[in-house]
Amino acid sequence: MEILKKIFGPEDSHKDVNAILARGKSLLEKNFYEWATVEFNKALALNPKLAAETVTKLFQEMQGSGNPDGTISLGTIALKMDPKNVDLANQLGNTYRKKQDWNHAKNMYLHCLKYDPDYKNAVYNLAATTAKVEVADGMAISAIDEFENMKDFVLPDIEEGMGILVEMQTNFAVDTVEVNQEQSPDEKNETKVMPEKEAKEDNNIKIKTDTDTDTDTDDDNDTDTDDDNDDLDSIDAVQTFKYITSNLEAESLQEKEAIFTLGIYCLKNNETKIAQYSLKRLLMRDKENVDLRCFLVLAISIDGKINEAIESFQSILGRNPNHRYTNVNMGILLKRKGMIQQSRVRFFTTFRLLEQSKGNYDMKACLENADKLFNNNQKKKALEIYEPLISEITSEVLLHRIAKLYLDKKLLDDALEIYKRIFRKNRQNIEAREGIKSIHTAYLIESENFLKKNDKINAAVKIEKALKIAAGINLIQKAISINLLLKNENRVVELEEMLKDIKRKEIQSKVQEKINKAEEAEKKTDYKGAIRYFQEAIKIEPQNSTLKKLIDLCVRINRPDLTEKITDWFNKYQHSLLEKEKKQAREELKQSKNNGDESQKDGI
Repeated sequence: MEILKKIFGPEDSHKDVNAILARGKSLLEKNFYEWATVEFNKALALNPKLAAETVTKLFQEMQGSGNPDGTISLGTIALKMDPKNVDLANQLGNTYRKKQDWNHAKNMYLHCLKYDPDYKNAVYNLAATTAKVEVADGMAISAIDEFENMKDFVLPDIEEGMGILVEMQTNFAVDTVEVNQEQSPDEKNETKVMPEKEAKEDNNIKIKTDTDTDTDTDDDNDTDTDDDNDDLDSIDAVQTFKYITSNLEAESLQEKEAIFTLGIYCLKNNETKIAQYSLKRLLMRDKENVDLRCFLVLAISIDGKINEAIESFQSILGRNPNHRYTNVNMGILLKRKGMIQQSRVRFFTTFRLLEQSKGNYDMKACLENADKLFNNNQKKKALEIYEPLISEITSEVLLHRIAKLYLDKKLLDDALEIYKRIFRKNRQNIEAREGIKSIHTAYLIESENFLKKNDKINAAVKIEKALKIAAGINLIQKAISINLLLKNENRVVELEEMLKDIKRKEIQSKVQEKINKAEEAEKKTDYKGAIRYFQEAIKIEPQNSTLKKLIDLCVRINRPDLTEKITDWFNKYQHSLLEKEKKQAREELKQSKNNGDESQKDGI
């Protein structure tokens, strides 16, 4: 027997394995991935070499097929056979990431780094996955490299405002004296936010003297252009702050812009004290301004409080995860701390967000640009800006506008998602409620139009979409009719159960309405009316619980003589309903038999 096994065993084994592999392949083609995996694993256990060859070949064929589930199914088996294949693990991670299966993607990249800690692709891809970036292509990697090479913080452009600050400097000598002469002692105390002595003693603040200015202007080698640049690079922060607070109207647009420009200038030039004074002044008036909060944290970090700054950034991102300035600058701080991988997560997040906002850090500016296009009737271009930012937009008015733009383009599904989002946020929003109703109606109209064209499949699709919004009795019955035409028996059963449930709830609602009226009548001592309402409730649906409520009423009003009469009436009413149902059932059965006989006569 042993000899026979040796002679015939391998051939038989090949036959068995090939049969199993064939089943696995067939299941794979039918998209039954889990079952296919079971079969492939069986084959691997019986004949690892033969199974491995087949799986590898199938995996190669699957590449670029646009079938991520099939790729993952085969790739997982291939990796099991060759766990040190980091390229394969990285590829699987990328496939998971495209599906937004972040956890499995992370596991694949960690698998890579387990066998090759220096595998750069996995390092970057792990960071990208944490940042929930679907694809980390060459463009993304280049962007991350650019972020990592940044030495300075990313701050707003203040070139336009700097001209105003330079102009102010020419007025210091005259205007400051004039203002001080005009002000009362109380007014002086109000505008003097930062004591001069404190400012001078702070090593981080450079106070420019007349001598310094003269030295700069006496340099014969400087050109006119250089002089202009020197002006821009040599703002006297302390005196400028005093001038603004003393001469400009508090909370005016001019004052706000000047203070903001000065704050950012000081940040760029490491003059942290005035930067903090400026940003805090603005934050006192606009406590919810995330930009200001972010820049104030940067001013604190320059003072050497990096850990405190990182904690503050984490708090900001907890409430505003898409704030671009915070993400990128936190990445820079983390890199300075040597926390490279964590910094890359922030940089990848920034990259993703900047893709959505066309490279603009200021989302407000993006939306303002879109608003201008919209108001100029360039709605298509406006929507192109709005679309990538929808997840970040919180304004109900703006979301409603975008939903309307989708409706104009007949993009009902997209419009519905936005209206549902508004409604979840504010159930009192009438526009969202009406918008959802209009989409419900539109789905029904589209369904009717498809039926007229005898396109039952698309008619059913539209009906299903309408059902998800609101499922009424008539609509469910219509859906049942369409699915009967399609011979979709499973869905018909589901819809019939749904119909029963709705009818049940409708009946219960009517019963409860009568019970409420009965209770109200009792409060008004209208006992006759209360008994009548209870009886009406029982006629809608004879429930023992309703009967009990009626009998309890009779006890409360000292009419025990009525309890026997009511109980007798209840039993008779129940019996009559039962007989009615039996009769109806017999008639339906008879009708069914007659229909069967007619079919036989017709040769069906």
